Amino acid sequence: MKVSSFLQTRPNLFACQVLGWRLTSHYIHLMGHLYFRVNKQEKRKVEGSIQMALGVSKSRKEIAELKRQVLLGLLDHYYEKVFNAYSSVGELRSFLRDNVEGEGLESLDAALSKGRGALFVTGHFGGVEFIPGYLAVCGYPVTILVRFSSQLLRNKSLLKAAKFHAKIIDVDKTQNILKAISENLKENRIVVTQCDEIDEWKPMRNGTRWFLGKCINLDRTINVVLRRSGAAVVFGIMERQHKQQYKLIMSSLEELRKAFGLPGDASPSAAVLKLLEQHIYAHPDQWYQWGKYFGIVTRPIYFIEFERRKSLPYLEPATV
Repeated sequence: MKVSSFLQTRPNLFACQVLGWRLTSHYIHLMGHLYFRVNKQEKRKVEGSIQMALGVSKSRKEIAELKRQVLLGLLDHYYEKVFNAYSSVGELRSFLRDNVEGEGLESLDAALSKGRGALFVTGHFGGVEFIPGYLAVCGYPVTILVRFSSQLLRNKSLLKAAKFHAKIIDVDKTQNILKAISENLKENRIVVTQCDEIDEWKPMRNGTRWFLGKCINLDRTINVVLRRSGAAVVFGIMERQHKQQYKLIMSSLEELRKAFGLPGDASPSAAVLKLLEQHIYAHPDQWYQWGKYFGIVTRPIYFIEFERRKSLPYLEPATV
């Protein structure tokens, strides 16, 4: 059983309801530590990824502290996941209004003014669970791509989404996901998706870039959606600040291309992944895909050299 499923078992959820949300955070951290103590392989996978990706530039002491912070960040995420799904509608609305600050909402307004919808691209980073709810509280029409870990979570999420006037595309229950995304974009809605679903990537035949020290094929999903829909792209990260305070930072695709010195026809997938990488290097404890890092397939070195000689823009690894 994965840690997410374990923390959402009925006994644990019952304990959270009895304790109340103020104590639930401590309970989730306690049970998470017990989980990693029993499932040492999962813990080693995360720690090994940190060592491989960041160990060269940091001392042994710094890496040890970073590993500890990453595991704590994972448990913060699971608390956010449980709170987002199982709190009451009133509790969640109040929390989002009081604890989340938005930066760059004009990027969304500009995207929706074109009438073709907005593809809101984010990553498994920080308080990502709160992004759809916050946008809905701000009055935006939101559609979310979700894969549920349990039927109970699915039922709770569908009920809550309806109360927030949001829609859900259930990845496991939808036959044609790209069609569902396109239909929602045609309604001039914001469709929230993630660009770092590593095990779901559909690699391009041509087009590579560096990501966390690995040269990879870019995922073509975002490009396909944009060709079909003509929607605008907005990239956003829900960064944890302090004491359960969050900041949603948003940028348009045009702003990303300008910031990185990319041509106007540069791949959207490359631009959003590059900015996500910079956020990960700045706050590695807020990215919770470290357990899948070893699953990132690296291009063979002769392909890397071949790509260097091509006329297409080649992105160097981000540095912090």
